[in-house]
Amino acid sequence: MDLKTKFSVNFKEIVTKTGFSGKNFSILVACSGGADSLALLYLLNEIRKDFGFELAASYVNHRLRSEAADETKFVDKICHDLEISFFPLEFPCDFWENETKNIEERARLKRYELLFNLANSNKFDMLATAHHLDDQVETLLMRIFDRGTGPKGLSGIKPLNSSSDFLSNTQKGDFFVIRPMLNITKNEISDFMNGRQFLSDASNFDTEYRRNYYRHKIIPALDALLPDVPYKENLGRLAENAACESGIMRELMNDFWRDLLAKDASNEIFISRNTIKSHSYSFWLTAFSYFFSSTIFGRSGNLRSPSTKTLHDITDFIIKTDPGTANYAPFVFERNREGVKIHQ
Repeated sequence: MDLKTKFSVNFKEIVTKTGFSGKNFSILVACSGGADSLALLYLLNEIRKDFGFELAASYVNHRLRSEAADETKFVDKICHDLEISFFPLEFPCDFWENETKNIEERARLKRYELLFNLANSNKFDMLATAHHLDDQVETLLMRIFDRGTGPKGLSGIKPLNSSSDFLSNTQKGDFFVIRPMLNITKNEISDFMNGRQFLSDASNFDTEYRRNYYRHKIIPALDALLPDVPYKENLGRLAENAACESGIMRELMNDFWRDLLAKDASNEIFISRNTIKSHSYSFWLTAFSYFFSSTIFGRSGNLRSPSTKTLHDITDFIIKTDPGTANYAPFVFERNREGVKIHQ
């Protein structure tokens, strides 16, 4: 199966899940000008007439490198040649003035904020990102080795999210985030981009960044040690299986927490002392790991559960019987001998 056919199959499966199959819709591509995001842009452009969608792209200037202005022009020219709309975005001028720690995470969050706002204001139905199978493998290995992740973490990067999974209650959003290259390897992308121009960011080779260390040290070592083992595809299936089971657990936990909603107060939960005692310590660790991303209180949550330490702190708090109060944003926990009340 050639790459275009493989990509088209992936894309059709995602579109079917969004409910846009057979309808007119629009896609915004997050395009850095690198090989991955340009491959995504080219592949979407090749199939857009088959699926009947409008296509646009955006480049985000992080204000970290002097080359960004030229890179913006480079992506703009490609979009012009493909006859698709181009939307340049920039970080605020003072974004990096006060804090330069955690550059990767801060940049990622701000980049998504800008892209989400753009998708919202221009009423795009989907935001497409160029995450591929090697990205999935890096993510899973980092979560396993660096964090000792649980089942939710093993779900890895998902091919499809609703914007509500990312946006807070105060933000408006009604679009999908899609990743149609998640089962495509970096080698396949490189072959596809052979002979085409693309940008290369030197920081992608700096192994001081943790992800780059896995990309340039750990992954090549695994390739050499396991030449006959399709470990990338196997890890991809692991993520799919974990995501399926995590989704089922999320539904069960939503039901559990919804049943504890106070009958006379839609924004309050009460866990009786008998309920607390009737479940194990491990149960409560799991329950609270899903609590913060549940749909109770009519909220979509923030997708990220607290750290393992915070989950232990919460569980230790509810087990005690003496009066006490604790804040675990965005919730307040109030404890007495009868049980624990939780409200926003």
